[in-house]
Amino acid sequence: MKKRFLGMVSALMATVMLAGCGAKADVQNNVQSGGQSGAAQTQAVNKNVKGSVMLYTSSGDDYVTDIIDLFAKEYPNIKLNYYRSGTEEVVSKIQTEKKSGGVQCDVVMLADTPTFEMFKADDMLLKYDYPEVDKMYSDFVDPEHMYYGTAVASTGIIYNTNMVKQAPSSLSIFTDPQTKGKCVMPSPLYSGTAAYNLGVYTSMNNLGWKFYQAMKDNDIQVVNGNGGVITAVSNGEKAYGMVLDTDSYKAIDNGSPIAFAYADEGCASICDPIAIMKGTKNEEAARIFVNFMLSKDVREFAAKNYYKTAPRKDVEPVSGMKSISDRKIISADPKKLYSTKEDDKKKFDEMFNK
Repeated sequence: MKKRFLGMVSALMATVMLAGCGAKADVQNNVQSGGQSGAAQTQAVNKNVKGSVMLYTSSGDDYVTDIIDLFAKEYPNIKLNYYRSGTEEVVSKIQTEKKSGGVQCDVVMLADTPTFEMFKADDMLLKYDYPEVDKMYSDFVDPEHMYYGTAVASTGIIYNTNMVKQAPSSLSIFTDPQTKGKCVMPSPLYSGTAAYNLGVYTSMNNLGWKFYQAMKDNDIQVVNGNGGVITAVSNGEKAYGMVLDTDSYKAIDNGSPIAFAYADEGCASICDPIAIMKGTKNEEAARIFVNFMLSKDVREFAAKNYYKTAPRKDVEPVSGMKSISDRKIISADPKKLYSTKEDDKKKFDEMFNK
């Protein structure tokens, strides 16, 4: 992917747009009928802005590296730096910095909305009105415009196609006695996705904490993140895994002997929110970067290269993945999930590790 990506060139025209060199890294012109889009106008106006942006994120290194390369081509005068780890570790870093003199990042992009509700409650986010908010699904836009979803990823079931011949259709596969010791899931103590799933699933009447206890009793393996789940199922160590569609389809495209299924119960879905940190000394550059990340061009690039379904109405998901409108998305109040998050994680820790 990197060789193909590095082959991309940037064409400078009246409207500065990205041009791809091959299907893998192709991005579409985002000029709307009747004139430039809000994002394109912002890009043109701020092309010569100088500065830097520090991003804290839980996104994968390959994805962030590609984003840095794309951003550098469009905004050569703005230096984009980043720190990445699991959502929970990034949050811990931010909280530690806040106590010791000030948060060091300008922009934060993590996995789940409850985390950003925590930031809001602590008055740590800067309100920003994204110019193209009308092109986004409202489910992935904070009503107060403190944060915006960048990419929608839904949790479902993967299975090893060399070990399993019939595709599972229910989350009960993780509690079925016939699959005892054959399943794996990410830890909500490390993964923001898993922490979000924990809050959503335990709030459902048909799942609840009994679902997690049943998985524990069925000897499900708990690993740090989604990558560990993919690895365990791909190499045949486990037959089934609870994991995101984005990671799954990328692994499938790379040749892993796995398949993905959306569960009949529905799927908990994160949207990788992005926000500007209050108190940033690089506000103008931070706004430019947020616009860039939410733009149609970059969302199409992310969809095609990383299977990240865009929360924009004008970007289609890659082949094989269900559209947002076709998914049975399980939703929950992010404020409520935030208020119970730490207690949920503590209860999970006691259930699985003590």
